[in-house]
Amino acid sequence: MTFDLRRPGGIIHFVVASGSIITVSLNPAIDRLIEVEGFTLGIHQVGREVRRVPGGKAVNVTRVLAALDTPNIATGFLGRENRGAFQSVLINPIVSDEFILIPGLTRENITIADPTGARETHIRETGLAVSREDCQHLREKLERLIGPGAIVVFSGSTPRDIGGTAFAEMVDLCAAGGARVAVDTDGSALRAMAGKKLWLLKCNTEELAELIGRKPVDLQDELRAAKVIASTVEVVLLTRGCEGAYLFTSEFGVYGNAPLDEAQVKNTVGCGDVLLGAFLAGIVRDRDIPETFADAIAAAAASACDLATAEFDPELVRELRTKVELKHL
Repeated sequence: MTFDLRRPGGIIHFVVASGSIITVSLNPAIDRLIEVEGFTLGIHQVGREVRRVPGGKAVNVTRVLAALDTPNIATGFLGRENRGAFQSVLINPIVSDEFILIPGLTRENITIADPTGARETHIRETGLAVSREDCQHLREKLERLIGPGAIVVFSGSTPRDIGGTAFAEMVDLCAAGGARVAVDTDGSALRAMAGKKLWLLKCNTEELAELIGRKPVDLQDELRAAKVIASTVEVVLLTRGCEGAYLFTSEFGVYGNAPLDEAQVKNTVGCGDVLLGAFLAGIVRDRDIPETFADAIAAAAASACDLATAEFDPELVRELRTKVELKHL
């Protein structure tokens, strides 16, 4: 089904020149998922490690792109002492490893999942110490990698040594080189994006509030703010968890959701990364925008049904795709 949001019989596409997708991990992590039944603070309990995988938002996007047979280049910073933990992602033949190794250990993040109470607790480490020389090395690498037609994805948090100004300089460098820049971040890096003419910005409700400097009073206020951002950013993806997601451009808006039974949900960590990765995979194939958005929603919903972070069952994606509800705004 093709959704016409501008004219009868029309199909909406973004023209993306052929080129690479480059994911930039400034603060990657090793994600540990521990299952603890009846998890309670302040007492001793027995847990079961379900998963220990390379992660961080941009690494998750790389994993999703690879799962969808979309070649991409992965760069950013990794700790030299536990580089091997990322081998399972970087060994994929369609992923080009351009990471910069720096002294130390890449951080580990822990998610404690309580299957009896359907609750999750997230513990995040701060990350590696990154020097000015490391940042310069990355800027030089990006200059070599980018070019007209490239899509550069800055996804995830930034190390404590990279503030909003340094982050914005990297974004500007890529845009000046003719790349289309996608951003999914928070904190000072996100605030530094205010007013910038990005290609794509992905955010959730809390991040949107951080970007505009206030908490929206209700959903309609939130959507109005996203539409304002879409006047300077070509694509705005606004995620709202189990309530679905919105896509805005300067010309149209669309809402989508894939209804799930509460019992199906096992791990919501990384669902937004799956949404972004699947959306990018569709864009580079020149698919219709609303259809690509619906595909991405189905993939994100399928990821929520998997204990593994940012992974999904293709059969479940196909099943959920038939249930995705799209509505133009």
